[in-house]
Amino acid sequence: MEEARQLPEPVPPAGRQQHNLFEAAATYVAACAEDDHDRSAEAARWVSPDALCFGVNELACRAVVALAREHDETPQHMARKLLNLPVA
Repeated sequence: MEEARQLPEPVPPAGRQQHNLFEAAATYVAACAEDDHDRSAEAARWVSPDALCFGVNELACRAVVALAREHDETPQHMARKLLNLPVA
């Protein structure tokens, strides 16, 4: 049986650390919350726009669920409350 060929791991350009989408999303959202445009732009370059969107969405979902549990509310109520929308 022939062994499968392993492709080498991609090597980031010299001096650049490789980041995953969740790290990029966390850094991006925190920078936006702190109004740090340079840091948010940097984090946005770490992954593709689609990956960043997915990571930000996942972070938002987890945050809403955690806050809802902490305040003994539903995720829908908490999300609307965070966005200053009337509770449906």
